[in-house]
Parts: sequence; C-alpha cells; structure tokens
Amino acid sequence: MLLFLFSFSFLFSQQELVDGVVATVGNKNILFSEVLSETRMLAEQKGLSPQESPFMFQQLFDTILKDKIYLKIVLIEAEKDSLFSVSYDEINTSLNERIDVFTSQVGSKESLEKAFGMSV
Repeated sequence: MLLFLFSFSFLFSQQELVDGVVATVGNKNILFSEVLSETRMLAEQKGLSPQESPFMFQQLFDTILKDKIYLKIVLIEAEKDSLFSVSYDEINTSLNERIDVFTSQVGSKESLEKAFGMSV
C-alpha cells in the first residue's frame, strides 16, 4: 500500500502522466486516465486539492476505481444475460401454461377472467 501511495503521489507530481491499465475486469480494461479525470472533476466539485490533501484525493481515486470495477462487473453480467433469445412460440407456450395453472386454481377461465378483470 505504501509503495502504491508513493508511486501515486509521484505520478501527481509530474507534469505529464503516462496512461495505463489500472484494472481489468473480464475482457474490459479500466484506464488510469479515466479514473484520474473523474477523480479530478469530483475533487474540484468538493473543493479538494490533490496537492493539499493527497490522502483524501487517494481515497477518492480508490472509491472511483472501485465504482468503475463494480460497473464493469454489472456490464459483463448484463451482456451475458442479453445473449439469450426467446422465440414468440416459447413466450406463447409459457403464457398458456401460466393461464392453465391459474385456471386450475380458480376453477374455470370465466372465474379467472372475473378475478383479474380481463379476458384471457
């Protein structure tokens, strides 16, 4: 952790920063520059100076990095979920099965329509 803080503060003392990957989630990379730019914007909004409060700036950087990691995890899972395709026939079959279950619970289609207030 100390080495990371030292290297982090060293990077901020330089005029030009070298960009690189700070985290990889699945096949998605998080760049140092994107985390840093977001950290700087948020720090400016909060009136926080990296030179005057390097520890607080580091905490803000870490928080934003964690948020970006969590976001990439959610994105990867969403991409997995969106790979499923369902045909009209599968939807229709599933809907008819549910209607049959509800119908058997209430006794008849007429009772089901009356219970839900709509036609089946």
